[in-house]
Amino acid sequence: LALCQENGIGDLDLAFAYEALARAYAVAGDTVRAREALAQARQASGQIEDPDNRTYLEGELATIAP
Repeated sequence: LALCQENGIGDLDLAFAYEALARAYAVAGDTVRAREALAQARQASGQIEDPDNRTYLEGELATIAP
């Protein structure tokens, strides 16, 4: 996430950085942070240009249960 933010990297990479954080927080049992990261991933998905990539991300986010 930091690399994306520091280098202006967005689109799918940024959304999946938030997805990774959401998944890690969920596994660690930190449901508050997991939900926050999920919300950020969903927000970042709005900037994904390719609709297929957006659909792929949404499918992955649906597998995270905070």
